[in-house]
Amino acid sequence: MSGVGTPGDDGQQPWSVRPGGPGTPGQPQHPWDPFPSHAHDAGQQPPQQPQQPFAQPPSPHEQPTQQQQFAGSAGPDWTRLAEERDSAARRRRMLFTVGGTVLGLALVGGVVAAVMSMSGGDDKKKAGPATGPASATFAPAKPTFRPAPTVPPPPPAQSVLADPALDTAPFTVEALFPGQKFTVNGRQYSVLASKLDNTCSDGMDAKLGPAARDQQCTQLIRLAVLGPDGTLSTAAVAAFASPDQATAVKNGKDGGELLPLAGPGVKVLDAKKQKHGKLRNSVGRYGLFTLDWYANGKDPSADDKTMAQAQDDVDKFLWNSLIARGEATSKQIDETNRRKALEQIQG
Repeated sequence: MSGVGTPGDDGQQPWSVRPGGPGTPGQPQHPWDPFPSHAHDAGQQPPQQPQQPFAQPPSPHEQPTQQQQFAGSAGPDWTRLAEERDSAARRRRMLFTVGGTVLGLALVGGVVAAVMSMSGGDDKKKAGPATGPASATFAPAKPTFRPAPTVPPPPPAQSVLADPALDTAPFTVEALFPGQKFTVNGRQYSVLASKLDNTCSDGMDAKLGPAARDQQCTQLIRLAVLGPDGTLSTAAVAAFASPDQATAVKNGKDGGELLPLAGPGVKVLDAKKQKHGKLRNSVGRYGLFTLDWYANGKDPSADDKTMAQAQDDVDKFLWNSLIARGEATSKQIDETNRRKALEQIQG
């Protein structure tokens, strides 16, 4: 009979699942429907292949297509995961870059601060006020320098002799003429007597005395000097208040002269019977005077060179004695100024 075979024609069960059919070894087999159109409604999609359990996800580099995804499955979104991974990598690179830049700037700032600390830094910056305890404690203090005091040069000797405020040494015979002998260009002289007069008029005649008093002469020292070739001289130093007053007496036209000073070995001049010479000079506020004659009473001639030499030598002796006085005072003034300057530096 033709048509549909009946069971038992070939000794096998009809429509049985044969080996090699769909399915996976070791898993339960499902009946195979040879007429899928009979088992499903019209318009329904044929069934998908059964899902493999524990299937490996596709590689990130291989984007699964809609056909490769499992139907009805809620698997991970690999595209979003890849984008998140790239974004995280970019953030890490940015953090490393920013961190390295900040670290580099910190190192550079530390080196600059160390160099400025070693070299003293900028004076203008250090001059600013401290901003905190750390600055006050560790910032190097700005050195302070006081200007070195100026030591004026010592005044010249003649300037000292011209100023009563500077010329304060004692006006005495011992201070001005400590020796009993002196030599000028090989010619030797001896001081036989000396006297400090109470007033200038006590050692001057009636003409010179009033002229000196009018110019405020305050003190007078006279010396009796014996020179070579029998010359005798009365030498005198008169102290005035100013150089102008000493010069006025030196250049006076009223005449007048010293009174001779007596002493051991001195034959006093008799002005009425014996001719004599005289000299006037000045240095600073001091007037210099001499009265000269011969011890044997001889009258000097008009061009007496011996008498003129004696006058010049005695005048030079008086001048040098006063200059030595001014130099000694100038040295004391200089030492005082230097001592004060040293005390100012140390103190």
